[in-house]
Amino acid sequence: CIASFRHLHIFTEAIKSSPPEVNMGTTILAVRYKDGVVVGADSRTSVSGYVSNRIATKISFVLENDFGISALPPSSTMQLNSAFLRNPKIDANIADTADTANMNSKNERSDSLIIRPNSESSSTCCICRSGSAADTQYLADVIRHQLLRRRILHSTPSCVSEVAHLIKNYVKNDESLTASLICAGYDHVKDEGLIFSIDLGGTIMEQGGWACSGSGSSYILGMIDDAFPKGSAGNESDYAGSALWNEEEAVSFVKRAIELAMERDGSSGGVVRVFIVNKEGKKGLIHIPDSNCATKSPSNTVLPHFAPATRRTIVK
Repeated sequence: CIASFRHLHIFTEAIKSSPPEVNMGTTILAVRYKDGVVVGADSRTSVSGYVSNRIATKISFVLENDFGISALPPSSTMQLNSAFLRNPKIDANIADTADTANMNSKNERSDSLIIRPNSESSSTCCICRSGSAADTQYLADVIRHQLLRRRILHSTPSCVSEVAHLIKNYVKNDESLTASLICAGYDHVKDEGLIFSIDLGGTIMEQGGWACSGSGSSYILGMIDDAFPKGSAGNESDYAGSALWNEEEAVSFVKRAIELAMERDGSSGGVVRVFIVNKEGKKGLIHIPDSNCATKSPSNTVLPHFAPATRRTIVK
């Protein structure tokens, strides 16, 4: 018993002396616009006060045009070939092979899974990650695997709300996960952009217009709330479609908001990664903040960052 107690004490002390967990003190933001959503995040990953990664990617896509897979039901022989992710070269080769086989023998049936570009409408969804880097990366990988498995085995397309509730189940059932996430994307069922926030413990809420999280979010919540277009009732959930921003306005706002948070929050920094998600898919850009910005006084005179050096005068 004494030996077991000693081993337990040594194990406890080892846990206490272990290095701190890599976390993403971050700023993540998702905003709806007329055709979908615009998401953005900074790129700084830190371990306590040490910056471990200056160009981290905190936006993970888990549902992209249903992975370009168009599955046919298996035949009686139950022969199922391997499924590839969407690749134009592979798609062209498979299509040419299938056409050649049909010309040679029109009466033969192909018992295989045909990979073709998916022409039907589908959803595109991403996860904006804040919290433990390891936990959020694990969640993104598991969710993507589950959605891909569902698409291949059941030939069922997924939507943004299903992805959000799947994330909620994982976060709720595993208390060891440290993750505060934003699930956003274009939903092909509702034909509009959707935003869900999943907090610690698995609380999920659908946001009408925008969602912001991370350590830098507290610095810009008032600015976002004031600038985001309101509906007739004065809130984000009651608006006309024409009241929303267009793509250019939404991208400009997301870049400006995250840049302001990076100036105040010591755990946010690096570059601003922005993705536009709509019916056509996704497209991304990187915004590098201006590091040479000078502080301006109310009279618009440029002030130096540091006071000039002064020489002490000795009076004899």
